[in-house]
Amino acid sequence: MASLRAVHYINQFYAGLGGENMADIGLSVTEEKKGPAIGLEKLWNGEMEIVKIMVCGDNFINNDDNFQAIIPEIKKTVEEAKPDVFIAGPAFNAGRYGVACAKVCDYVKKELGVPSVTAMWHENPAVNIYVRDNYIVSTTETAAGMSKSLPALAKLALKLAKREDIGAARFEGYLKTGHRYNEYHENTGAERVTAMLLDKLYNRPFVTEVPLRGFETVKPAPALTDLKNAVIALITTGGLVPVGNPDKLKQSFSVTYGKYEIKDVDSLNKGVYESIHGGYDTTDASNDPHRLIPLDQMRVLEKEGAIGGIYDYFFSTCGVGTNIESSKDMGRRIVADLKDSEISAAILTST
Repeated sequence: MASLRAVHYINQFYAGLGGENMADIGLSVTEEKKGPAIGLEKLWNGEMEIVKIMVCGDNFINNDDNFQAIIPEIKKTVEEAKPDVFIAGPAFNAGRYGVACAKVCDYVKKELGVPSVTAMWHENPAVNIYVRDNYIVSTTETAAGMSKSLPALAKLALKLAKREDIGAARFEGYLKTGHRYNEYHENTGAERVTAMLLDKLYNRPFVTEVPLRGFETVKPAPALTDLKNAVIALITTGGLVPVGNPDKLKQSFSVTYGKYEIKDVDSLNKGVYESIHGGYDTTDASNDPHRLIPLDQMRVLEKEGAIGGIYDYFFSTCGVGTNIESSKDMGRRIVADLKDSEISAAILTST
């Protein structure tokens, strides 16, 4: 029997309970190994076992009132299991799952005093919220890379369970937390910076000790001065497409978009359009497509003369899991289209 113990948190999907249709289920606890737990235990070679699996729906746990309501059950489960480490995920680039994993780890670490670790894609929205105070191991973007992502998570979880010293992010595989610590080095700062400069001059690989933070800035477009003559385009990341998804747009991790004609169309009707988005319950959007593309109200403004007109096409893609570079590429292509058509402005709706 393994001497070290772990508790593992996963969502309804990895527990095999279902997808979006089960995202509202509450917290449950089992001893049956599920999902990533099986792979993690194999990597520990008998040194540690997962004694409890905690499962909760992504929608449920991301509701603040629900989370507060299940905290006593989380506390009881962890205290009874007496784990050496708490693990959540990996969540990859699933936003709600990532936030849930990081939120539970944050609570268990800070309030229950148990070392905790989760794992996800570096662009997961949970990273910016929780990375400063939590270990978040870097993973591939999707679960297709599960086998590539588990080893680093397993290794760091085991080190935490053994209470071993945790090294810098670049050595341990977790995402940078922003904390800096003083340490002794065999070479002086002058010697290290000179070596770094020489590596840079000779195009050799090097790692800076004090990376510069950079933030991309986007200059705002000038305000519209003549709205009554402006032609407005409509765009959504909510996944609205003609029924049947004729362009075969991806439900998540999008790399392209659809462009659909609305010339002489006053209303987007249920049964003609639907949302295929893979990151939320699309029932309301499919029942009333105007929740995503507000064409009906825009036609009212057009008839009243408040705006000059509406572009003859709307653009649609699915925002869930879409990485930044793909988003930029789609944005550039849509902007080029709008400029060629002399469009004045665009309204972009999300979910």
